[in-house]
Amino acid sequence: MATTVDIPEDVLAEAQRLTGLPTKKAVVNLAMSELLQSYRQRDALSRLTQMDHNPFLTEEELATETPQR
Repeated sequence: MATTVDIPEDVLAEAQRLTGLPTKKAVVNLAMSELLQSYRQRDALSRLTQMDHNPFLTEEELATETPQR
């Protein structure tokens, strides 16, 4: 789907230089993908901090862990 976006030329040029990507479209696609990944990671971290247990514990550690309530 074609979309028109007004991106400052200097910002786009620097992003293209830093990433080494060959096209403006590739730079914008990368930026969108990384934005989504960042928000998904933030959401996952938020859900992890709300858990009642540590998901990284071994089965033995889980068996001996005392609930903190």
